[in-house]
Order: sequence, then structure tokens, then C-alpha cells
Amino acid sequence: QQPAFATYKGKRLAPDAEMDVLSSSKASDEAIDGWVRESSHSAYHLSCTCAMGKVTDSSGRVLGIDNLRVVDASIMPSMTSGNLNAPTIMLAEKIADDILGRRLASEAEDWYVHPEWETKQR
Repeated sequence: QQPAFATYKGKRLAPDAEMDVLSSSKASDEAIDGWVRESSHSAYHLSCTCAMGKVTDSSGRVLGIDNLRVVDASIMPSMTSGNLNAPTIMLAEKIADDILGRRLASEAEDWYVHPEWETKQR
């Protein structure tokens, strides 16, 4: 609507002029909400709806319900800053190990350390 941008202004694509809150009496909150619902989507995959610590424990068991686990991205306590694929696989593998009774190796076990790790590239 600024005169300085008039040169660059093209045809309005969406929403149509009836949704213009400045010039239309039809632009109600309900109409705008409806347009947003019909015209938009989230680029994010759903996650964090059963947050670990609030809905599940660290093994995916739903708090207060026997024999029910959630083992997917919905138990992430907060959204990752990247793609959900790798974190979800890692989370599912760790919980699957817990279900099967597999435990992590003891930290007391010897780790291989290359004798020239400080001077040689990997």
C-alpha cells in the first residue's frame, strides 16, 4: 500500500480483496481464519505432542497407563532445528534397545585411542 513500492506492485495473488482487513467489510476474523486453514500447511512434521517427561518417561512409557509406549517423534521434548528423520531413528533405536533389555557398554571399558590422534588427521 506504500506509494514508494507502487512500481513493484503486481496483481494481488492471495487472499482476494474480500479478505483485505483495511477495505472490506467481509474480512472477519472467522473468514480470515478459514482462508488460512484452507490455504496453508506446516512444513514441519508433527513432533512434541507427547513430550518426554510430561506424557512419557525416558523409555516411551505413557505415564499413568500400563503397557503403552510411544516410540516416535511425538515424544521429543522440543522441536529439533533440523530434519526429524535421524533424531527419530536414534530415539526409536535407543528405546527398542531398552525394550529388549540391551544396555549400553560400561564406560569403564577400554576405548581405542589412536596413538597419534593429536597429530594425524582422521
